[in-house]
Amino acid sequence: MEDCERHERDFKEATSPHFLKAISSILTLLEVAVGAGHGELSEPDCKQFKSEIESAQRETLAAEEVASCAVDLIDGSCEKLMVQHGTLSKEQRELQKCIKSTQEQLAEVEAQRRRIKGQIQTAKGSLRHAEQTLRTARAKKGEKQTGRDIGIGLSFVVPCIGIPMAVAFEKERMYRKSEVDIALEDLSQVKASIVMDEEELNKLNRQAPELEKEMEKAADTLSGVKPELLKNKQSRAALANVQSKLKTCYQHMSALHGRVSALKAQAQNMYSLAPLIPFIIQAGAYVQEEVPGTELLLTEAHVHKVLDRLRIILPKLKESDLSDNASYM
Repeated sequence: MEDCERHERDFKEATSPHFLKAISSILTLLEVAVGAGHGELSEPDCKQFKSEIESAQRETLAAEEVASCAVDLIDGSCEKLMVQHGTLSKEQRELQKCIKSTQEQLAEVEAQRRRIKGQIQTAKGSLRHAEQTLRTARAKKGEKQTGRDIGIGLSFVVPCIGIPMAVAFEKERMYRKSEVDIALEDLSQVKASIVMDEEELNKLNRQAPELEKEMEKAADTLSGVKPELLKNKQSRAALANVQSKLKTCYQHMSALHGRVSALKAQAQNMYSLAPLIPFIIQAGAYVQEEVPGTELLLTEAHVHKVLDRLRIILPKLKESDLSDNASYM
């Protein structure tokens, strides 16, 4: 909350001197008016009166201007916090989106791993079956090879039996050879399928830790963003409170400047004090009025002394004004 303290401190340092001088001049105006009573102002009093009006107008204007600058500065600080809030909120949404997306990817990877493991188990069963089929085909091929060899041997002894026998066994041998080739091809395909699935499984096994690491990193970053958002929210609330105070003080100074300016306008062609009394009373009454939110203008001890004196003098001037009005009736 250092920004809040800084804005309050800077505001008080900038406005307090002008505000104190302004209300001191207004107090002097009341004292001069009360001192004059029903009579007219002497030349020195008239000169002092005009001088104090000039001072009050000048100082209220200066206080209003520095208060306006202070409000502009705190408006800028509030805007920065709003921009920061927007940036942090966007980052939070993106991190949450990243975590959700990564979780979905991890779930998909796990589903693929289960599917591929199932495929590999099935393929290994097929592999055992293909190996058995190949062994059987090779055994049968070997039997037909032996039968052919016997037939060839008999063809030299008993041609009418050996030759047909050799031909028949040769045909069967070729058929069995085709069975072996098919079994070999099936076995090769099953092995290739297992290799591909194992490569894909290894790839997924590498991908899963990377995704987990990415999700952990995003979660860590998100855990840092959340406190920043909370801090930003608290800072905005605190700064908005100070901003409201400064704006109230600025509006108070602006209204006071308006009343003093009206008094100055009436005093331009001053020929009598009486027409100015209502304007002096208005300015004095407004100064000592307790307006919520203007506490920053009332922190100086000297300000309280002037206000205490105003509370004493103002009723006297009001009584004097009432008696004057009664005498005219």
